[in-house]
Amino acid sequence: AGNNPNPAMRPHILNNSWGCPASEGCTTRAELETIVNNTQAAGIFVQASAGNSGGSGCSSVSEALAIYDASFSAGAIDINNTIASFSSRGPSTYYNPNILKPNISAPGSNVRSITRTSDTAYSNLSGTSMASPHVAGVVALLWSARPSLVRNIAATKELLQNTANPGVTSASQTCGGIASTQIPNNTFGYGRVDALAALNASAPTVGVTGRVLSPEGVAIRNTTVS
Repeated sequence: AGNNPNPAMRPHILNNSWGCPASEGCTTRAELETIVNNTQAAGIFVQASAGNSGGSGCSSVSEALAIYDASFSAGAIDINNTIASFSSRGPSTYYNPNILKPNISAPGSNVRSITRTSDTAYSNLSGTSMASPHVAGVVALLWSARPSLVRNIAATKELLQNTANPGVTSASQTCGGIASTQIPNNTFGYGRVDALAALNASAPTVGVTGRVLSPEGVAIRNTTVS
């Protein structure tokens, strides 16, 4: 009934497969930035699809939520690790100076998915709205396997970017002064999201605890070595 709010029940991850064009009220594009910033500040990972306007070239990541620094935006690749032609390119021109977008890429071309027509309906769909949930799923996996990362948004973003597979194929393109041969770039970001690499890179260190002894065998101190 709207009583007894419990912040502990807030979600961990939000996947946003939508945009807000001027026709829907985002005339300045600033309308949702405070909401996104506050959501991230609450420890909620804000994942967003980059958009499907890649055919219009650079700076086609142009709508909220994907344009914001706090949003982790995903481009789309196909089964051959080639960036999809429709996948929106950066940079985000919302800020001055512009910022890199998308952050990362994930499978988003001809992906088999459930549909809303019935409880047993499936279809093959394409779009960054198919790529973004892959990244959200990797975050959920990481936070399940590595509780120390839960709600640590900055560390999680850094981990995903640093472990992304840069082997994404793209036609020669320079967006925001960055060639698609550089990593990261405004075509596919840091590369393809890599769940296993991220998991392995976040493996906790194992400490060995023991005693330091003098030559006579007398304990001097206890110590832990990672």
